[in-house]
Amino acid sequence: MSLKSTIYDEGGDVMERQGLLFALLATFLWGMAPVVEKLGLVRISSLAGITIRSVSIALILVVVAILTSVGKEIVRADAKTLILIIGSGIIAGLLGMWSYFEAMKRWEASRVVPIVGAYPLLAFIFSLIFLGEQLTMQKAIGVILVVGGIMLLG
Repeated sequence: MSLKSTIYDEGGDVMERQGLLFALLATFLWGMAPVVEKLGLVRISSLAGITIRSVSIALILVVVAILTSVGKEIVRADAKTLILIIGSGIIAGLLGMWSYFEAMKRWEASRVVPIVGAYPLLAFIFSLIFLGEQLTMQKAIGVILVVGGIMLLG
């Protein structure tokens, strides 16, 4: 079974619509977050901000795990999955957020966010290399437009 068939099952159309909906929701929420973060970081360090953010999220997720089947799913996760998810948390949730919060404390949010927003370019390149995703003209043009827009805002 290929990685692609693992990710895309027979309900592809429904999954694509749901994927778009969640992507738009994430865009809205992440678009709102920098304003809240900038205001929240005024009187505390970046590391304190990440700690407060992470602990509050962890507490909520512990409750979710207890009340749903997620707890059982976590216990059943294999070592590779755990290493990948923990690594992602360290890379993005700790190091990436710390870098981002440090930038937000030192610079205007309207300048930080577009620069940080260049991550789709890296995600695109890494997806080609590590996930074997296909390079299409549509994807390439999309990335160019996103990065061009980021450069105009920055």
